[in-house]
Parts: sequence; C-alpha cells; structure tokens
Amino acid sequence: MKTEPTKGFLLVASTRPRFFDLAINAINSIRDNYPDAKVCLVTEEAFCDGRESIADHLIYCGDHVREKLWALDKTPFDITMYIDADVEIIHEDIEFAFDQLKGNDITFVDLPVDKDSLFAIRKWPGGEMKLCGGIVLYDIRKPIVQSFMKMWNEYYRNQFAGNWWPAYKDGKQDFDLHPEVLRQFDQFTLWFLTEEHPYYKDLKVGAFEDGERWNWYMTYEAKGFTKPEKGVIIQHYSGLLEIKDDRY
Repeated sequence: MKTEPTKGFLLVASTRPRFFDLAINAINSIRDNYPDAKVCLVTEEAFCDGRESIADHLIYCGDHVREKLWALDKTPFDITMYIDADVEIIHEDIEFAFDQLKGNDITFVDLPVDKDSLFAIRKWPGGEMKLCGGIVLYDIRKPIVQSFMKMWNEYYRNQFAGNWWPAYKDGKQDFDLHPEVLRQFDQFTLWFLTEEHPYYKDLKVGAFEDGERWNWYMTYEAKGFTKPEKGVIIQHYSGLLEIKDDRY
C-alpha cells in the first residue's frame, strides 16, 4: 500500500532570542488557522524556555546568521514548507499550502515586478533576483532537492566568508557583473544555483499561485499597495522598521 508523504512546516530561529519569540508566535498562528499542522522548530538550545514544546519536532542549531539554510535538508518531513520566523499566518487557507508544489521539486514565491523599489537589491549588471527565499516548499525525498539544499547552505557560507564568488575565466572574482554588495544575500546564492549552476538545470522550480497571498510583506501595505482579493495568508514583517516614509 502506498503511504502518503508526511507534510509539515519548518521554522528557524537563531542568532538572537528575538527570533525565537517570533518563531513561537508564528507557530501559534499556524495552529490557530490549521490545528492539525505539523511543525518543526530549529533553534539554538540556549533560547529554549519551555515554549518550544509547541513544536512537534525540535532540532538544535548553531548561531550563524543564515542557519535556516543549514536546516533545510534536516527537515523531518517528506514535503516541507519553510517559513521565515518573522511572519504571522492569518488565513485558514494555510491548510492548502502543500498543494502548491504541483509536481515540482521546489516552489517559491516570485518577487513582484511592480514593487522593485521596495527591495534592497533586485537587479544588478549580471542578473536579477526573481525568487523569494523566505517561503520555500520542497520535496526532500528527491536526491536533486537534497543536493540543492546542501549546496545552498555551503555556497552561501563560502560566499559570506569571502571564499566563493562568480569568477572570470582566469579565476578572479567578478565584481563587475556581480557587485560585492550582494555578498550578504542568500537570495544571490539562490539566483546563482537556479540560474547559473549547470547541475541544477533540471531542477523543477515552481511558483506559488497568487504569490502575494502567500508572502505579503507589510512594507507593501505601508506603501499603499492593495492586498490580494482572496485575502492574505502569510503576513511577513521583514523590513517594516526600515521604512522611510513621511506618512508613518
């Protein structure tokens, strides 16, 4: 008898205790809208104070600024939806998140082209960020996905440490096409792996339907953009404090 794949949500909280608080709030909001949801929390052991018991699975991690990339292939679920910690789930349609995979290996929310000005960097001479790394749906049973998640972590850590960068044919790092200001962004690593790395040319990458429902940055709302007609599912608070607008 064919067994159904296990499905669950993955949240990661590292570096600062505040992210642990945010992750606990996010998990509570998942459960408020989807009581039967399974959740794995990845966090530093030092942050734990008993509230972590809300998660079905608990994994201890280190304190790297992008520990989320380390965690992606550690998921206990067959099909996983990774969600950034600084979110709130506000719609019961979160129950249907896993349907968005639609036969793909991995699915992201596309970055909306009409909101370019709200992102720190969207385009540069050598490329363009098209995918948001804050919401990631994937099937870890597939070897190519396992490899991709490991490489996303390894490439980013080397990128962040100054040990890897896209290079000219002579091996010199190419800062003409790819300015060094991109070094801090794991979405730059994501761009490289999905757009430039030959091994992942066969990776089936999908997009969430009506993506802004699944990743509504509150900066959109603060800047006056209209919410999706069917209602926001995931509110994302990243960058809200950095808004510079005379209205707020």
